[in-house]
Amino acid sequence: MICSRGMAIHGEGYRCMMKGRIAVTSLIFLMGQASITAASPFKSISGNSLLHTPSNVSFPPKVALFQRAGTHVYGSGGRDVSVRYLLDSLIIGDVYVYPVGTYGRNLTSEFQTQQRAIGQKNKKVKLISQDNVRTDQNGQSLIGLHASYDLTRPLFTSGDQRCGSQLYVFRDGPWFVAYRFSYPREKSSTALNDVSNFLTQWRWKRD
Repeated sequence: MICSRGMAIHGEGYRCMMKGRIAVTSLIFLMGQASITAASPFKSISGNSLLHTPSNVSFPPKVALFQRAGTHVYGSGGRDVSVRYLLDSLIIGDVYVYPVGTYGRNLTSEFQTQQRAIGQKNKKVKLISQDNVRTDQNGQSLIGLHASYDLTRPLFTSGDQRCGSQLYVFRDGPWFVAYRFSYPREKSSTALNDVSNFLTQWRWKRD
């Protein structure tokens, strides 16, 4: 709040100063309320894992040789998120969790949406193969779709690099769980083995 005319009388100046303090205090309170409203959709649970509370998907600090590196919230009230995993300077893995209908209405349309995104965000994109896959989550077998690419993108440096890339999209009830892995193309053999280990070992559903 700005006091007009620079109030030369002491009493008026004091009241103006108090109004300013009240305004600042109110602003701090409102900022605090906004922080509560925009609270993270992740919470820490046992084993240093992160739980995405809307979906009940758990992200451990380590999966196979990958280390958890960070989270990102895209919107939808914290229901559309990703978690990044890194394997040294070899593989970048991003795992996405978001409600069905956020982009695609079903597994097929969602897979096509993610494929278009890969084509738009990368250069020299070449589809190598496409197939059906499955993952076991707490005794439940979930079907998914998989595509393998050659493309050019920044990896661990700012410059573009020739990469291999793997896309997996699964549907778990009202949620999609998608993976994108990228790695130097010349390291494809080693990287694909590590990606397979990640897929085999990560159990996202909690009891």
